[in-house]
Amino acid sequence: MPEHDTAGFLATVPLFDGWATPERQELARVLRRRSAREGDVLWHQGDAARDMLFVVEGGVSASLRVPGDRSVEVGRAGPGDMVGEIALLDGGTHTMTVTATEAATVLVLGRRDLHALLSRPHPTAFSLKRRLARLFATRLRNQLAHLAAPFGDVLAGPPAEDAAREIAALEECAPPDSAYMRRMATFHDFDQLAVWGFLTSGRYARCAPGGELLAEGTPSPACYLTINGAVEKVMIRGDRRIRVGLAGPGRAFGYEGLIDGGPSPVTAIARERSLLLILPRAAFETLFTAEDPISRVFLDVIQRDLVATLRQTLSPLARLVASRRA
Repeated sequence: MPEHDTAGFLATVPLFDGWATPERQELARVLRRRSAREGDVLWHQGDAARDMLFVVEGGVSASLRVPGDRSVEVGRAGPGDMVGEIALLDGGTHTMTVTATEAATVLVLGRRDLHALLSRPHPTAFSLKRRLARLFATRLRNQLAHLAAPFGDVLAGPPAEDAAREIAALEECAPPDSAYMRRMATFHDFDQLAVWGFLTSGRYARCAPGGELLAEGTPSPACYLTINGAVEKVMIRGDRRIRVGLAGPGRAFGYEGLIDGGPSPVTAIARERSLLLILPRAAFETLFTAEDPISRVFLDVIQRDLVATLRQTLSPLARLVASRRA
């Protein structure tokens, strides 16, 4: 595929919407074209991740292994879609086996080139991070909806006003010692001045064990970062709790609705006494839309949590799909 044709294709990919022609041409130069026949396996679940793909023509399916030495298809991708980005972003192995469902043409982006795109001090890097966050938030909502579907539609939890009273009852406190913050593994790879700018963008509060910080189905008033302690993210259906994730030190929660304007997809409950950084909506929007080193730290924190949660929910989703097909 000639370079100008590749750049033209990239203009149709939602992830690169708004990019100027020179920027798309620059990206086109590092993409490799690959053809696949129907039935070709592009990679297996658990393989070391070196590349991600953009489907140009044809289609691919994504499948997951489940107990009983079986595989179940959990999704398909067609022209303009991407696959394989989760493993490239978190440094893990491929989450799914990807197979061509028909003759297909794909464009291959390597790990090093993806990281170069995301790390450079250029507006396109921030645009790409925000688009990935929106895409992942949508994908996470879909996965969680599938997981909760077998247990019915009736949510269990307080109405919005009760959730607001929980937040108002938090014990306001001073920021922790800066030396403690610098030791947090989440921030080891960042410029420390930028980290400190991020960590001073909100207010701090403590939450008692069992305190409910967010209620599923209600607006999220803030984005939270756990400094110490742990907050459990669950979906509650009657007496059933579907655990989605655990926000330990350095992990964020409550951001989904602030990204896409929807209600919180989970209920967040402090599992133990926890110290939290609280970023109200205005602070969140400032950090999400800015293009400076502080915003880079924030966007990376959100991206890491989204990627980790998406990976964590894949296995129970595959088991659910398998049980429906049994």
